[in-house]
Amino acid sequence: MLGVVEGLGGTPLLEYDNFEFVVAEVPSDSLDELRGDRRVSFVEADDETRIPSDWSPSLSDILNPPDDSDCSTHPDQQPSWGVERIGADDVDPDGSGVDVGILDTGIASDHCSLSVAGGQNFTSDGVSTDYEDRHGHGTHVAGVAGASDNDRGVVGVAPEANLYAVKVLGDDGSGRYSELIAGIDWCLSNDVELISMSLGGEESSSTLEDAIDAAHSAGHLLLCAAGNEGNNGGDSCDEETMTYPAMHDDVVAVTAMDEDDRLASYSSVGSAVDLLAPGTDVNSTTVDNQYAQASGTSMACPFVTGVAALVWETREESGPGPNEAVREILGETAEDVLGTCAEGDGLVDARAAVGDERATDGDSQDTDRAGGFFGGLRSVVERIADLLASVFEWLRRLFS
Repeated sequence: MLGVVEGLGGTPLLEYDNFEFVVAEVPSDSLDELRGDRRVSFVEADDETRIPSDWSPSLSDILNPPDDSDCSTHPDQQPSWGVERIGADDVDPDGSGVDVGILDTGIASDHCSLSVAGGQNFTSDGVSTDYEDRHGHGTHVAGVAGASDNDRGVVGVAPEANLYAVKVLGDDGSGRYSELIAGIDWCLSNDVELISMSLGGEESSSTLEDAIDAAHSAGHLLLCAAGNEGNNGGDSCDEETMTYPAMHDDVVAVTAMDEDDRLASYSSVGSAVDLLAPGTDVNSTTVDNQYAQASGTSMACPFVTGVAALVWETREESGPGPNEAVREILGETAEDVLGTCAEGDGLVDARAAVGDERATDGDSQDTDRAGGFFGGLRSVVERIADLLASVFEWLRRLFS
């Protein structure tokens, strides 16, 4: 592949560990020749993904300390209304042992209410080991999912989960699909079970679709904010305003509600919606060791990610694998709030999800040996089917 690109005067920019495609710059007058080469399956532009340009958090007067750098001056811990609304403050699991990849603008590793297990930077803003957040969005998302339970500031849904700062958006909040794919690739290589994406693009992408298919087939659970493109009200079921990759079938798409159990006016909606979560006026962590209040489906998505981590821990699973089982539990235990398609299966419910017998039994503890066997067999068959589908799709593109 690299030889084909270089032979046409192109410059390879990025290769992946788990995917058989590359990112390259190719002269525009060579694109037709590249597409016509039988060794090339398909060629597409590297489109933009980003957070909403109008995302504007406000510093919290209640939570911000007189001396940001001194953790002892940070206020007593106050769970956000969202944590309480979904019952995450009333469960025993805390996400211990579960890896969560926050694919975003990075995470502020020096925040008193956060513990960052590691990460990688795939943007041009800094070296690869510099996954620090200089924007604020990624740190806010991380705090919703897993801020530490240390009696300071805020607490996340899964405070003991291992948070990984996978920086796929630059310091201005924008990135490219190639960088998002690199983040997914890194999560696959490092067995990060949950892949949380509070971002979106306007265009679909065959390359990103292939990456998502591969991650899903490998047992990872991918979650994404539905987008902030708005809606005509909670009863409207004929709109399609969601961004990509939330629309992908193998991604858990999350819409947002406010404290009055109403669909947020900014929330995107569409037929691919899976779950609803708190998203308006959510207190969480931000850069400079501070706390901020922000709104968006970006805030709703990590609530669901956190509950997924609680279920993953409850099942006593280790590593990727039970993504479909966890997704099914989240959907079937959700609370009916809006009663319309705008909420998908409903509001994510931490108490019901971790209390579900499928969560407490898990594959590794299944006392029904026949059920466990056939469940495992079904999982294998599904993965083989996914693999065959990917092969047929590749052949279709190759000979089309």
